Amino acid sequence: MHRRRFWLLAAALIGVLSLTTAASAGLKSHHGLKVRNGGTLIFGAEQEPDGLNLNLACCTLSWGQYIETPIMRGSWLIKPDYTYAPDVITHARTQLNPFRVTYYINPKAKWNAGNYNLPITVNDYTFTWHTIMDPKNDMASRAGYDQIKSIKGSNKGRTVLVTFTKPYADWKDMFNALFPQKALQGEDFNKVWLNDLNNPKNGKPISDGPFQFQSWNKGSSLTIVKDPTYWNKAHRAHLNAIVFRFLTNTNTEIEQMKGKEVNAIYPQPQLQLSSLRGQAGILIQSSRGPTWEHVDIQQGPKGDPALKNIWVRQALAYGINRQALVTQLFKTITPGLQPLNNIIYMSNQPQYKGNAHWSKWTYNPTKAQQLLTSHGCTKGSDGIFSCGGHRLSFKFTFTAGNQLRQLAFEVMQAQLKDVGIELVSAAGPASVVFGSSVLEAGNYDLFMFAWQGSPDPGGNVEIWKCGGGQNFTGYCNQKVSQLLEQSDTTIKPKVRASLFNQADALMANDLPTIPLYQKPTFLVYSSNVKGMQDNSTLQGPTWNAETWWLSS
Repeated sequence: MHRRRFWLLAAALIGVLSLTTAASAGLKSHHGLKVRNGGTLIFGAEQEPDGLNLNLACCTLSWGQYIETPIMRGSWLIKPDYTYAPDVITHARTQLNPFRVTYYINPKAKWNAGNYNLPITVNDYTFTWHTIMDPKNDMASRAGYDQIKSIKGSNKGRTVLVTFTKPYADWKDMFNALFPQKALQGEDFNKVWLNDLNNPKNGKPISDGPFQFQSWNKGSSLTIVKDPTYWNKAHRAHLNAIVFRFLTNTNTEIEQMKGKEVNAIYPQPQLQLSSLRGQAGILIQSSRGPTWEHVDIQQGPKGDPALKNIWVRQALAYGINRQALVTQLFKTITPGLQPLNNIIYMSNQPQYKGNAHWSKWTYNPTKAQQLLTSHGCTKGSDGIFSCGGHRLSFKFTFTAGNQLRQLAFEVMQAQLKDVGIELVSAAGPASVVFGSSVLEAGNYDLFMFAWQGSPDPGGNVEIWKCGGGQNFTGYCNQKVSQLLEQSDTTIKPKVRASLFNQADALMANDLPTIPLYQKPTFLVYSSNVKGMQDNSTLQGPTWNAETWWLSS
């Protein structure tokens, strides 16, 4: 699963799915019990991040965010109900003409920067802005920050006035990670926090959340520990430590949960999850959130040139039976899940209704073959089409070790072979395929992965506009770009949603990607773990790690 600056419009997206029978009991089972402090919780993590500087293009895996949420905080914390709760601030206000946001920092908020404490002030907001906008820094996204005109402080730096050059609709998704100015000023930001979350000036852990970084045993585990001096005394952690054990193989992850070698896992959907249903001592929460699986189609210079032809992309879309695929993948864990037919809004959002633009791409192998033959393509003796002497054989990239994706690949491979298109596996470790040499470089033909986000659609702008910071497909439609950029400056929700859906309709014609399904989340944990609550946004399952405790 890939992390991005991707946000979905606020809506009640959390739903009850097939494996949630024990979940409500799990949330209530600690009522009446006295909270116990201390202990270490082992959390099985199915991805190991490339680094912990999540703002760099190198380090955008979701698990980096999950690990870092209890350590590094910002203006807001996104809750499971998709509301934005003030975190290091008490509140914020906006005004128009010019567009301004005023942040009121909690007077107690501070950094624990190793041997000394630093108040969080306007200097950290200004430093964060300047760092993100510095062209020398390889940032994953500069969206919104490139619209700031000035930042000024008052009230001893605890009130922050941010003035924009024009209205910016997704302002709440800014400054949700702050950079400590006194610790990082003068450092090479491209090298900071790649192997730790320490103050580079003294080598001590730095945080403004309830936990701190302790150690990282590459390839094995990463440990965070309670910060006993966390400024928000009412929310100091109960646990002494959380160890994230890297389990990148589906079977290993689930078997260690069964064998009680880990206390919790947060796996992507896998058929093997059904084996945990009803097992004594294991509880499961599941939600539908803003995470969607898709197959991106490369149209840049490093992809197969045949994919630049719209009729080849159309043949791919007609040749994949998305309904049969989703049914086969989810029949035992989330029966009834449907293909996703909008890439901006999820199926249980009000903006999705009446805007299922991608539903036109229903399975039609006859039409797929007709498209190819009408453009002069002929089948070889192996049943695969060649067009102008170019054989339609495409590298299909996905994360190795993810068995549901392996099955999805095999299903689509068989479906497209019947059409006359060959898929060749290019599976690799997440650290490789999501790295600078593959995804970020556009060095693939077809790539199956998931985008994950939070409660605003603004992140879509950088993914789909021409030259966007996270546009890895090389896709460019000037009208789509115009609509998406206009949405950034449109404050009225209905008008903004209309702009996004107009863009989605155009993209459904262009086929830069093939949406597959809205991905359910599964938080699996031992019954002696109390206080866990799934959060299907990018904030992840660790959003309230300070409330976790072990009853035995």
